[in-house]
Parts: sequence; structure tokens; C-alpha cells
Amino acid sequence: MTSSIQSQSISIKTSSLPKISTVSEEHPSFATHSLKEKLFGDVVIGASVTLCIAPILTIIDRAVVQSAAGTHTLARSTLESTQGMLAHPIKTVKSPAFLLVWGVYAGTYCTANCLKTLVEHKSYKEEARNNGKSSTAELGKVGIFLGTTCVNSGMAFWKDKVLAQLYGSNPTKSILPRWTYAMWVARDLSVIGSSFILPDIVYPKLVDAYGFEEKTARSFCQIALPVGAQFVASPLHYIGLDLYNRNLGSMSWRESMIDRSKSLYRGVLPVTIARIARIAPGYGFAGVFNTKLREDWREYLLEREVEMMMETPKKEYASRMVALVHHNTRTKRLS
Repeated sequence: MTSSIQSQSISIKTSSLPKISTVSEEHPSFATHSLKEKLFGDVVIGASVTLCIAPILTIIDRAVVQSAAGTHTLARSTLESTQGMLAHPIKTVKSPAFLLVWGVYAGTYCTANCLKTLVEHKSYKEEARNNGKSSTAELGKVGIFLGTTCVNSGMAFWKDKVLAQLYGSNPTKSILPRWTYAMWVARDLSVIGSSFILPDIVYPKLVDAYGFEEKTARSFCQIALPVGAQFVASPLHYIGLDLYNRNLGSMSWRESMIDRSKSLYRGVLPVTIARIARIAPGYGFAGVFNTKLREDWREYLLEREVEMMMETPKKEYASRMVALVHHNTRTKRLS
């Protein structure tokens, strides 16, 4: 591959870049024709990465629910779930708990991946038309955050409700209290923001301020920020479960607040530890592998595009290479 590229002496002048809009329209390049393939890769990668971590997350989610309900300790629940998973792996994979947990994480990653790809393509087209100017990138971050949060929250509410019914202390209760919804919405905002938005904002600052390598800074942020957010998200999650499991309607508002505060004080530490153990693989390490596999997939598409351009006439080859280089640089800035 490298030798074939080197055998072609190609010079790309910066002054030709403003003409990319014409190039893009006349020759559908990597910037547009591989969009479907990028989205296909986004979905396959998101589903595959989360499938690998779903067993661990299922064990931890069950342990958190049973610990908050007071029916099991974290250690006992984890041991029982692990033994059951090892003894009956097929049954575990088909269980509602496993499928729900995998569905939440797969849906979240696939949504975030696809939204990032759509934003970068929209931004590229705007820059091509407006000589390098685009407002899509910044607005796109808000759209990615809101879209991913909506998908994650909707699926997580369903998952948490089912798990609370399966493993909680009040299995016959079918309606979640409004304050449980409120606690879990705030929880999901902190988790999604720290997992998919903040890393892209923070890691360039680490590179500029402390001289980190770009990949090292990004990987660090993708692991550290979601873990740090658990000190906010875990109390919110615990309170939401407590509101579901215990009806304190017979108490005054002040008495119920004191009672729930005591319960939070007693139970939040093990839940926080468990959720950190869950978030580290779920949004930390999985996020690193997700980013790496997306980059590898795009590199493959890029190499294939260059190979295809080798077979085109020289004039068309040169013009398409200009658009390709510009788009690939833009993609790396946004991803």
C-alpha cells in the first residue's frame, strides 16, 4: 500500500483547497460516498464492544439493586450471579436482565457513534460551501449530548424498572415514582456528559497545558471522567431506588428526608464502589476500545479509497485527493 502511494509523485497545493466544494460535487469522494459504510461500522462496533462487557455489567447492576433493596450484600449477590453465569451461560445470555443491560449500552454507543459521524459529515459539507466556516461542529456537540441522553435515559428507565421488579424488595410495584424519574434523569445527564462529551472537551486542554500525547490524553479522559462522575451519579441512583423500594407516605416530609438521608449514608458507599466497577468497563475501557475500533475502521475505508483513486485518471485522482485529505483532517479534529 505504502509503496504504491510513494510511486505516485503527487503534490497538493494549499491554494486548491477552497475549490473543494466543486470537487466534492463533481466527484463523490470519501467525504460522502462512504457515509453508509461509516454508519454501518458505528453500529457494528457499538454493539460488539458492549456485548463483550455486558456479562460484567449485568452482575453489577443486579448487585446494586439487591443491595439497595436490602435483600443481599454486594458480595453475596455478585457471587451468586457469577456462579449462575458460569454454570448456565446460555441461559444467562437469554435472560431479560442480560438483554436489557446489553440493549441499553449498545443503544447508547450506537447512537453516540452515528450522531458523531453525521455531525462531522454535515460540518464538512458546510465548510466546503463556506470556505472553511461551519457552525455545525459546536451545535453538533449539543445535539450528540441530547440525542444520546434521550436514548440512554429511555432505555435505562425501562431496564432499571424491570431490574427493580425482578430483584427489588417491592416486586409487585409497577409504577415508578416521579421523583425516581427525576433522580435517574439527573444521573443519566452526568453519566452521558462525562462519557461522550467532556472527554472531547477536556483532552485537548491536557495536551496543550501539560504536553500529553493526544491518544494518551483522550484515553485518560475516557476512563477518568466517567469514574469521577459516579460520585454524583451514584447517590442519585441510590435515592431513586430507595424511593421505589420504600413508601414513606405515612411520615412527614421532614421525617422522610431524615430517614432517606440516613439510608443514603449507610448504603451509598458500596453502591458507589459497585457503580465505579461498572462504569470503568462500561463507559471507560469500552469507550477507549470503541474509539480505537472506529478509527481503525475509518483507516480501512481511507486506504481503500486511496487504492480506488490509483485506478482513476491523473486529473481526477489529484482533485479527489485534495478533497480526501481535507476531509480526513477535518474528521480527526471532530472525532
